[in-house]
Amino acid sequence: MAETAPSSARYSALQHRNFRLIWAGQIVSNVGTWMQSVGTGWLVLQLTNSPLWLGLLGLSFALPMIVLPLFGGAVVDRVNRIKLLYITQTCQMLNAFALALLTFLGVVTVWHILAASFIGATLLAFDNPARNALIPDIVPKRDLLNALSLNGAIFSGAALVGPALAGVLLVPLGAASLFFINGISFFAMLSALIFLTNVPTHGGGERISFVASMRAGLFYAWQDRLLRVLLFLFAITAIFGRSYQVLLPVFARDIWHGGPSGYGLLLSVSGAGALAGAFGLASIKEVKRRESVLIVSGLVFSLSLVLFAVSPTLLVGSLCMFLAGVAVTVFGTLVATFIQIATPNELRGRVMSLYTVCLIGLPSLGALGSGAFAELLGGINGAPRAVLVGAVLMGVILIAFAPLVLRRGVDGCHVNRES
Repeated sequence: MAETAPSSARYSALQHRNFRLIWAGQIVSNVGTWMQSVGTGWLVLQLTNSPLWLGLLGLSFALPMIVLPLFGGAVVDRVNRIKLLYITQTCQMLNAFALALLTFLGVVTVWHILAASFIGATLLAFDNPARNALIPDIVPKRDLLNALSLNGAIFSGAALVGPALAGVLLVPLGAASLFFINGISFFAMLSALIFLTNVPTHGGGERISFVASMRAGLFYAWQDRLLRVLLFLFAITAIFGRSYQVLLPVFARDIWHGGPSGYGLLLSVSGAGALAGAFGLASIKEVKRRESVLIVSGLVFSLSLVLFAVSPTLLVGSLCMFLAGVAVTVFGTLVATFIQIATPNELRGRVMSLYTVCLIGLPSLGALGSGAFAELLGGINGAPRAVLVGAVLMGVILIAFAPLVLRRGVDGCHVNRES
């Protein structure tokens, strides 16, 4: 698509019909996903009473999201992306219904929950690169940052609404109802896919072997020095920063004695902050000095987690979660924008699969480390120190690598490429 002047509309990406359809479908689907996330985390804690098992829940999700997305990206770049999304969305729906049935019948075990998490992550390893690769094909390049910001708002808004609904429904209806609602929510995304029109369904790249295809994606991401740095920093924030969420049930139930409603509150305020960050970024027609904004947002995220870890009350911790949500959304959206702009359509599924690993896979892997570290530091009471150590390490690494980003400038990452 040819580059033209920025649109005068504040949320210009919503002017495009196909984007509106996908955007609306994902809103409903992601609300259901967050409700199931609350249910599984709380159910695992009730069944095991151990932060280590919460970490293992994260690991069950992390392994497929680390190993498979690059393969998934190679598949995305050679098959009909719309049909692939039909398959992944339908299978995720059936997975949610199966977990709901087991829980409703009272026969669910922690191993059933881990298996459902593993299956869901395996499907997401193909689904997420396909959805990411689709965005530049349904909006013009001038509206890409706006589209990605609004796309971030979907997940953030769902993180606000989903946990709040889950917190209200968890006690009276039980976890099974949350899993069933998640299954129903996938119909929204499936309906959106039916009504898409005039969308390129294939990447259009050269037909080569899967091994060569994956190697080409890795090489493309590796050849630009600044792109390497950005993916590395995004990975660091995922492992040491965004892994805090697995310990939120411990903070809610045992540190601040807030119960299920407190857990829902922590997730909701984090989602509210992310929503504010996403819509705030989308409302800015042109972000100047994006490299500086990226580094500052990462450091603010680190500081907010430090304050969260030492917060004396649920209210103070919730305020810190709001700030963390704003900062991490701005950071992640800017990284995604630079990658999307720099990557041609025929490679986009594979390169965005690396972003998917950092966005979804690595936080879950970090969750295992956080859960195990908290267990080492004293079990339930070790959770605050585990979050604190991770936040400090993340901040130190961001400061160390900031000069590489600030000196070259993110805006140059797709103009003067270096091998």
